[in-house]
Amino acid sequence: MNKEYVLKFIKDSWKAFRPFSLTLAIGSTTLGIASAYKMGFINLNSSSDIILILIITIAGILAQSGANLVNDYFEGSFRYYRPSGRKIKFLGVERTYFDIYVFLWAMLCFGLSSLSGLYLIYITDLKMLLIGVVGIFSAYAYTGEPFVFKRKGLGVPISFITMGPLMVLGASYPFTQSISLYPILLSLPASFIIPALMISNEMRDFKRDANLSLGTLSVRIGSKYSKYIYRFLVFGAYVLTLLYVITGFYPAISLLVFITLPIALKAHKSVCNFEKLGIPYTNNLHWTFTLLLILTLFIG
Repeated sequence: MNKEYVLKFIKDSWKAFRPFSLTLAIGSTTLGIASAYKMGFINLNSSSDIILILIITIAGILAQSGANLVNDYFEGSFRYYRPSGRKIKFLGVERTYFDIYVFLWAMLCFGLSSLSGLYLIYITDLKMLLIGVVGIFSAYAYTGEPFVFKRKGLGVPISFITMGPLMVLGASYPFTQSISLYPILLSLPASFIIPALMISNEMRDFKRDANLSLGTLSVRIGSKYSKYIYRFLVFGAYVLTLLYVITGFYPAISLLVFITLPIALKAHKSVCNFEKLGIPYTNNLHWTFTLLLILTLFIG
């Protein structure tokens, strides 16, 4: 095995894993933890609470990692530096060894996330089981066969529900052990940007997907209405933050998220022009907006 092969293998693995996108899981789990803290259920001086925070965060990261890898297995092979090579029959389809490696890596991530979930179920109840099962299933089914929610026009709403309110609720529940709207409402502005990121992905591939008659939400409703939804989600996050501050639900310092508005404008322009940069710009918007929101909620 030569050095060039190893470097390409590492680079391909990095692309499949998409580590920079994991800020979605980190942001949502941290917002869930922040809501439990503000409700008085977390003691940051307690080592057991700190360990539980780490378990919840790692479980969320592993679940999204599995989703990323499944997405790459079913949709991303064309991006590899070594897409060709010997193929074997795997799950009824001819696949390269690297494809199979990506799929098995995804299953490992889901398995480890589920193990963490079993502990969370052990210390809580069956409601935590329901949250975990729905989360793992949706993470796979987003692009995984035979479900492929993305091509049924369900990718955007599913991403919002699972990576937003469901993950936030799943992160707060081990501490609160109650189903409450508070964590969902607290995280809603940041959660709005998650489906916006999925739309930016669909808009980048809009022309290709339309030519191939792939049924993504953007293809089904058209680019015009996709842009409307993107604007509603991105700029709605700022409007909702302002309303929360006015009503006293957020502290006034949370208005600091408005310093990310130039990123939002840049992302909006790129998405509307079907540019590839729309995705990294929207991702940058999500993690900077979410980070500022989390910091201000703790400070406030």
